[in-house]
This record gives sequence, structure tokens and C-alpha cells, in this order.
Amino acid sequence: GVSLSFSSEAVEMDWWRLFEDPVLSDLVDQALEENKDLSVAEANIEAARTILARQGMLRTPSMSASAAGELGRAARDDADVEVTGNAQLAASWEYDAFGRLTALIDSASFQVEQIEELQRDVAVTVAADTALAYVDYRGNQVRLDVAQSNADLQGESVELLRVLFDNGRATRLDLERAESQYRTTLASLPLLELNIQTAATRLATLTGQTNIAVVSASTGRALIPEPPETLTLGTPTDLIRRRPDIRAAEADIARLLALGDAERARLFPTLTFNANILALFTEDSELDNSFGFGIGPAVRWEGPDLRRVRADIDIADAQTRVAFAAYERAVVEALGEIEIALIGYSQERSRRTDLEAAASSAARALDLAQLRFDEGLDDFLDVIDAQRTLLDAQDRLEISRLATTRQAIITYRALGGIWLDAASTDPGVEGE
Repeated sequence: GVSLSFSSEAVEMDWWRLFEDPVLSDLVDQALEENKDLSVAEANIEAARTILARQGMLRTPSMSASAAGELGRAARDDADVEVTGNAQLAASWEYDAFGRLTALIDSASFQVEQIEELQRDVAVTVAADTALAYVDYRGNQVRLDVAQSNADLQGESVELLRVLFDNGRATRLDLERAESQYRTTLASLPLLELNIQTAATRLATLTGQTNIAVVSASTGRALIPEPPETLTLGTPTDLIRRRPDIRAAEADIARLLALGDAERARLFPTLTFNANILALFTEDSELDNSFGFGIGPAVRWEGPDLRRVRADIDIADAQTRVAFAAYERAVVEALGEIEIALIGYSQERSRRTDLEAAASSAARALDLAQLRFDEGLDDFLDVIDAQRTLLDAQDRLEISRLATTRQAIITYRALGGIWLDAASTDPGVEGE
């Protein structure tokens, strides 16, 4: 078994830095800056903010102006051609007696909040997908190194067996078996190289690049990033307040509740104050009597038949109930994702401990098999079998290391915790 450490402290905002891999950190930062899905999400936010600004104008007076001119002549023979014109300037302001305008503005504001949370949800996915693509890149590099190292060892064994076979100290069976194992190992190399190129291409897409040379800055021996010794999980309450999909569902409920309030306000009359200035001009009109004005309130009511209004209220209430159900589903799914991710991480860590022991034993077994062959106690078949066992054990170990890091990333993805706006604050997230 293995000792796992979890903490209820708040989840780090930039959790990918906990893996202490500078290339990983740079790639995630670049993805959060350049990813095209995030650019689309930002455009959606700007559109929602524009709608909010438009709704905010409902509280201000609306102004309109019009002007018209006409050239005409009466039907009688001695009538002259007359020129007439008129101009009007009007203003209207609705008194928000029952909160209809406030509700509409609040609804637009909650819609902005909802879309901002959806952008955060995209950011969480982009960061996790970038980290996963990077560890896949590194993991397949490590597996390629292991396979190449074993292929070199097996190739040396084949050459040794050829010499021994020519001198009558080895059988054709030993040589063919060694050759078969060597060629099988070589055949695995192109697939691993394909996996590396695929991961590099995914990284290029996620970071908004047009080529796959996004990890060219990484040098030295390939290593799979290790997760931190302690995973910070926060509390269930923190999770609900941190997950962007849950927060988006909350904002959607608030938006629909505000729309419901706007519909209910239609049950009552609307009071509007109107004012207008009118000017009428003819060829013989005098300036003193060509101007006029009007001012006064106007009351509009959709009653006494309010069936359509009540139907619209019922529709708004039904949509709100749907939003509540979606919120409850989001909470349950979030808790389930965390549970599954933690179980996967714990099991993979435990499995990796056994695979590390197996790889160590396989390495010692190969040394013993080689020694016994050199002393003439066993044939080369035992060496071939030990080489195959070692390659399999080492490859399984690296796959497990890759899976362990992947499960840690998946856990952080399920926890949420990315804040794109430095001004955002939340009790469940550190680093604002």
C-alpha cells in the first residue's frame, strides 16, 4: 500500500504550478491566454454586457424627434400652392412603481454573471486538457526511452547470439526467439513516436499555435511531472461555491427569478410621464402661435383580461423549476466526479507502488539470468524471458506513473478553482 495525503485547505487557483514543471506552467499560462475557445467565451461576455448596458437605459427618459414638410394645393382653380411643415420633440419616462424595469436589469446582470462562469468553466477544461496533453507527451517520451533502451539491449543480445551460434555455443531456437523479441520491441517505437506527435499537436491547438513545436523549449531527460505530496481538496461547501458550472446554474436561477418578477409586474398598471413640444409652420403662420407643448402622465394596463399575463408567469415559473433541477443535478454530478477522481488517484498510487517493486525484481532477475548464462548454468532462453519481463515491468511502471499524474490533474479539474479575473474573490479559492 501507499500513504496518501489529502487536505481540506482551499484549492490553489493555479494548481498546475504544484507539479513543479516550468514547461507545464508556461504551456497552461499560454493556453489560458491564447486558446480560441476562451476567445469565443470572452466575445460572449462582451455581448452580454452590451445587453446589460441597453437594459440599464430603461431607467432613463427616452427621447424622440420628428420633422415633416409638405407642398400642396387645394382643388379650386384660384388656390395657391402652400408649404407646410411640422416638427416634434417628445420625451417619455416610465415610473418603475412595481419593479418591472429593475427586474429586467437584474435579469441581464445575472446573465452576464452566468456567461462569465461559463467562461471559467471553459478555462478549467482548457487548463486541465493542456496539462493532460503535456503529461501524455512526457509519458510517451519516457516510454519511448524505455523501449529504445531495451531494444538496444536486445539488439546486443541478438549480435552475441549470432556469434555464439556461429561458434556452436547457441541453438537456432535461441537466436530466432531473441530476434523475434528484438523486432517486436522495435515495432513498438513508431507507435510511441506517433503518440508523442499527437500530444504535441493537441498542445499546439490548446495553446493557439499553428505548429507543433510548442515544447521545443523543453530540454534534458524527459520526466513525467509528479503530483504534489498532498492534494488540497477544500470542503464540500467550498466545492459548491467554487465549481463554475454550479455557479453558472445559480446565476441562471437568479436570472429566471428576475424574469418572473418582471412578468408579475405586468399584473399592475404602468405609469409613464410624457412630454412633447410641437411646432407647425406655414407660409403665413406667425412665430408666436406656431409652437405648442404637452405634458402629462399616461396609464397603461393589460387588464382586465390578464390570462395571457398569467400564462407568461406560469411559463417563467416552469423555466425556473427546470433551472433548479439543473442546479441540483450539477451539484450531484460534481460530488460524483470528485469521488470517482479520488478513488482513481488512490488506486493508481497503490498500483504504482507494486509496479515499482515488480520492475526492481525484474531488473535483478535479468542480472541473475545473464550471470547464470555466462557461467553455463542456463541457456539463453532464460535471458530472453528476463529481458521481456523487464521491458513489460518498466513499461507498466511508466504507464502507471503517467496515469497517476493524469488522475491528479483530473481531480483538480473536478475541483474547479480557476479565476480569470484577479478581482474575483471566493472563500473556497486561494490566490485571488
